[in-house]
Amino acid sequence: MIHSHGVKTNCVLNDVPYFHAVKNFSLDIMHIILEGIVSVELSCVLFYLCNEYQAVSVAEINRRVLILWSVINVDKCNKPPELNPIDRPGRLYPSMKAVQCWALLKYLPLLLGDIVPTNDKHWLFLLHLSELVDLLFAPTFSIGMIAYLRELIADHLEFFIELYSAGENGIKLRPKHHLLVHLPTVILQSGPLIGTSCMRYELKNSFFKRCSHIMCNFSNVCKTLAYRHQQYCLFSKLLKSHIRSAIVVENSSVHCVCTLECADVICSHFGIEQTDDVFVATRVTRASVVYKTGQHLVIDVDEDPLFGRIELFVCVEGTDDWFVVVSCLRTNDFASHFHSYSVEHIVPKLFKVTGFADLPDFHAVCCYKKTVHGKTNHFVRLPYHVV
Repeated sequence: MIHSHGVKTNCVLNDVPYFHAVKNFSLDIMHIILEGIVSVELSCVLFYLCNEYQAVSVAEINRRVLILWSVINVDKCNKPPELNPIDRPGRLYPSMKAVQCWALLKYLPLLLGDIVPTNDKHWLFLLHLSELVDLLFAPTFSIGMIAYLRELIADHLEFFIELYSAGENGIKLRPKHHLLVHLPTVILQSGPLIGTSCMRYELKNSFFKRCSHIMCNFSNVCKTLAYRHQQYCLFSKLLKSHIRSAIVVENSSVHCVCTLECADVICSHFGIEQTDDVFVATRVTRASVVYKTGQHLVIDVDEDPLFGRIELFVCVEGTDDWFVVVSCLRTNDFASHFHSYSVEHIVPKLFKVTGFADLPDFHAVCCYKKTVHGKTNHFVRLPYHVV
């Protein structure tokens, strides 16, 4: 049977005012990238690393994933499920949520970087995919970044065809690979892709899923879900969690400044005396993002990002403004084989007080301690490209 490819008839959606299917500048990178391209390409990379070259086993990957998620303090709820043996490239089993697939891609270079050779072409393809995804999820873009993204996408598609599309059993390019070509144009027309992603909207489904599992009323399920959602919205409004600048503090205590390790920096920043009292907290929430002591933040971006470890949160008496006190880290270089920044702690500690609005990026980052060739290193993995 002969199959005719291409556009056959006019799309009904073209009758919608100000819309045309061919000129759609609102593409969802959650479905295109995370649930489409990343899943396919990760399966190809892991299949060849585990089966063809036997550099690592699926059991070893699962073991390292379990160890990593037992010590990191970010992405705790995005732990990927235990992987099944990959009998053929093209799909990962079991199926994952978008955030789980993203988390696996982010931390896979850290997990396996010490056992995979630096010149392995499949590993280089994984690093290329990581760089591409980091750039696509960037919250801000420049014209130069978009031009670089065009070249990066072209190189990535050629790299994929060279490695995995050759032969009769090769993995063919998916339609979502074709959509990659249009993403730089979409950014020029509609702005950063993360702003049009469905990830935040589909996150709303988790509330109703949790409620449906625990509620005991089965006579009118929709009414119960709607009622509980109204209660949740009222609770959020009373807490002002919908206001991005509002900070919610769970527990705080009063301390004399002189009892704090960072007393000199606090006195210099706020213009107070060592004998004055301040409010101190170890956990705060801002715009639904939870910050805890021990996490790491991007505190500045020069040639390389500068990172800091959260020591405490402080508020001066008579004000409602909360600030974060961090101990600065020294950024050594970018370890491309691990797709992470190599950092080290400054001794003695160098403290800095900063406001949440002054942070270059509001997400906490993962700092992972790893022993490579008998030497202990600290690596910081950025979730996306930070300008």
